[in-house]
Amino acid sequence: MHLVLNRTEAFTDEQSHINLNDNRYSSLVSDCKELVGERPFQPLFGVKMVELNQPVLYGMSTRSGGFTIERCGAPLTPDGKYNETANLFLSRVIDHIGAIPCRKEDELKEGESLASVCEEDGPDKSQILNSSDFTFTQGKTPSRTERQPALRIETDSNFKLVKFIDPTASEEGTEEDNITESFINKLGVGDKEVTYQPLYFTAFARADKRVENFGEEGVGGPLNGAFFQNITSSNVRFVIDGSGSMSACVMWGDGYGSWRTFYDPNLGRYRDTRQICALTRMEALISEMTMILEQLPNNTKVGLTSFSSKGYGNNKEWDASKDGLVRLGDENKRDSAIQFVNTLDNEKVTRWGGTDPWNAIQKAFDDTETDTLYLMSDGQPNRDRNGGSWSSRDHQSTANFYANENDDRKYDGKDRALIVNTTSLGLQSPWLEKLSELTQGYYNQIDKNSLEESQGSKS
Repeated sequence: MHLVLNRTEAFTDEQSHINLNDNRYSSLVSDCKELVGERPFQPLFGVKMVELNQPVLYGMSTRSGGFTIERCGAPLTPDGKYNETANLFLSRVIDHIGAIPCRKEDELKEGESLASVCEEDGPDKSQILNSSDFTFTQGKTPSRTERQPALRIETDSNFKLVKFIDPTASEEGTEEDNITESFINKLGVGDKEVTYQPLYFTAFARADKRVENFGEEGVGGPLNGAFFQNITSSNVRFVIDGSGSMSACVMWGDGYGSWRTFYDPNLGRYRDTRQICALTRMEALISEMTMILEQLPNNTKVGLTSFSSKGYGNNKEWDASKDGLVRLGDENKRDSAIQFVNTLDNEKVTRWGGTDPWNAIQKAFDDTETDTLYLMSDGQPNRDRNGGSWSSRDHQSTANFYANENDDRKYDGKDRALIVNTTSLGLQSPWLEKLSELTQGYYNQIDKNSLEESQGSKS
């Protein structure tokens, strides 16, 4: 499975199957544009599956509410299989894609004037979209300008990744703006803003798993991902690694850009490079946590903690859950939780901190309303629980200590032992494995391939 797209760099003969401008895809693009009718349709990318002769094509179009992303391709049958013998099926995937706002006159610098597209007699949305370019250059579609769709896409060097990124990312040496992510913007009467929502999305074309929505309140099976699996509890805490090693790159992009700092697991230290990284460990974690928080039922009560070294940027807790679990269905809580998770890669990587999980784990045991803990780390602790050097001799004693915290653990007068499900990223973790075993949880060890396989979905 792979993406099909347009890019400014030339494709080799061996890459012709990736080139959306190749003759083999011309009829698909033409048929999709015909299905859309009088509305514009700008192809973004296609996803080619082994079981399909033609890819599923995704494109940007317009509706009365603004810009939309449309899916055009073989329909899915009720059992999740493709029916390529049926006619092409057009469906709306994401509605109300925002538009980059026009600057106001008081925001202009000396000598600047309003962009022509922002004038009263400027072009309409269809004309704006038709003039927008979605060709990839060094793995990214162009930065968007005023009134264009607030969506920018990044892929990796193997054309497997789709990631929505900052649509107005400034180049090196230019000024930053206050837009930091692609977004949805639902407008009311007179273009008055009704809702604004960041658009977080990361997926891999190679995977064939589909995360099922829960459907009606309280109905549905367990939620699964790469980091966390079988999420069925209604009283759950997530304790996740915010240390600097989470900046390690798991998928490199195409080409070179500005200097960035990443953790290199092979060297055991940070390194600077201009090579574009399409996905880091932290970005993969943020993507999955965002998906989980979006899909958990309203009656789920959640606590969120990121651990690192004391005094460092990622040693923090979601404010709403500092004093106890919070119901996601309460006003603004779900959005607040998602916003917290998406702050974990805001600071400079070298300020994220080390691996010090002890206070966060202890707080989960102390909060007896919590019946399930999901604990994730990508490295060995810097110190043991007592501040000494960490070694293999700490594995069993650490697991035993926390397992013993379940003795006489009660909530509302009833026994409530804490189930600890653990995830180790990139290395084997005997102490996490022992802790899960002693608390009736599961241990999950994942690597780069696990991330790719578990975050994707059928198209």
